[in-house]
Amino acid sequence: MFFSIYLGLKNLLRQKRRNIITILVIAFSFLGYLFAESLMNGMEEMSFESIQNFETGNIQIAEPDYWEERDELPIKGLVAWNEELEGIIGQTDGVIGVSPELKFPANLNNGIDEMSIIGLGINPKKYNEVFQTGEYFIEGSLGTLNDNKAVIGTVLAELMDLKKDDHIILLIRTKEDTFNTIDLEVGGIIRTPNPMLNSRIVLMPLDIAQRSLNVGDMVSMVSLKTSPAMPEKSIIKSLEDSFRVKKLSSQVYSWRESAADVITLSTAKKGGAGAILSVVLLIGIVGIVNNIILSGIERTAEIGMMKALGMREWEIVLVFMVEAAGIGVLGGLASCLLGYLSVLWLVSSGFNVANFGDWSQYGIPIVDRIYGVWNCQAFLYIFVSSVAVAVLSSIWPSYWAARKDPVEAIYRH
Repeated sequence: MFFSIYLGLKNLLRQKRRNIITILVIAFSFLGYLFAESLMNGMEEMSFESIQNFETGNIQIAEPDYWEERDELPIKGLVAWNEELEGIIGQTDGVIGVSPELKFPANLNNGIDEMSIIGLGINPKKYNEVFQTGEYFIEGSLGTLNDNKAVIGTVLAELMDLKKDDHIILLIRTKEDTFNTIDLEVGGIIRTPNPMLNSRIVLMPLDIAQRSLNVGDMVSMVSLKTSPAMPEKSIIKSLEDSFRVKKLSSQVYSWRESAADVITLSTAKKGGAGAILSVVLLIGIVGIVNNIILSGIERTAEIGMMKALGMREWEIVLVFMVEAAGIGVLGGLASCLLGYLSVLWLVSSGFNVANFGDWSQYGIPIVDRIYGVWNCQAFLYIFVSSVAVAVLSSIWPSYWAARKDPVEAIYRH
């Protein structure tokens, strides 16, 4: 047995060129998987961050009736934004930002064209505590959002041919289902990683939105930013307990409930990653099988001589399996090394996509660069898979080589 292992390891040096080529084939195929996996996980993480940093915050408070119909943006089932609710939130440990918001459907008119948009009434100071929109202004700032000023995204500005200081009119329906208009002046233009903010949302002062919709102090929902040091679930439970004591009907929702569609898409993405891995494994299997068959053909006489000298079939099989395992180990190490270098570049520098246009208009939350993420389990999985695939795929060709008749093998040579 030890002789078979020694012979198998020694055989790695006999056909250096072919073994190196096989190792490189395995290394680059698994490298492709590691790179793609890091890139897709990075895009997934950027999607989740975009939702939390620009749409939902970490936690949302809303009335159950409104939450069920939130996609239709109803002007009913709203939350009363008052001192009682603000006090409960302020006394909850782990909450570091709170932003009341009033969302409503509207038609934007620039004097020539009209398009359907989403109006979003906010308190600029509180909004800035929860969201990162203020960091992405091309013109103006969140501080300009006062009086009758509005902030729009670059895509919307381009579609409606709007510039800073231009006047717009929002046509809306009030709580009583009567028509009303809001006259606004474009006070700022933003370009964020969030496609919705860039193309469909008009930010405006909360008090103007409330007055125009005739909803008093009501808001659609309240978004909260939480401390990373405190579990989100414990904050949600604390708020729910406080609401129960105060007999408030409002409910607390995690950002994951708003992002259910994105999370479902992320699960489907993992199936796509599995398909990529299947192709990579197939490439490795073909390379190993090809290598072992060629080794068996070239060493036909050696196999016959070993059998004639008394080596059993399983010992000869072990020789080839050890050789394949060596190729798998070296291929796995090369994969991990190349994968480490490529993922390191992707995590630190990112992949610049600015030259390929504005990806946010296609629903992809990217402004300039895509960054990858580290997944140490993927490296371990790749190494183990490389060795396992090499060993398992060598069994059949090894038996094929070992079952040769010794007399016929020597005679043919």
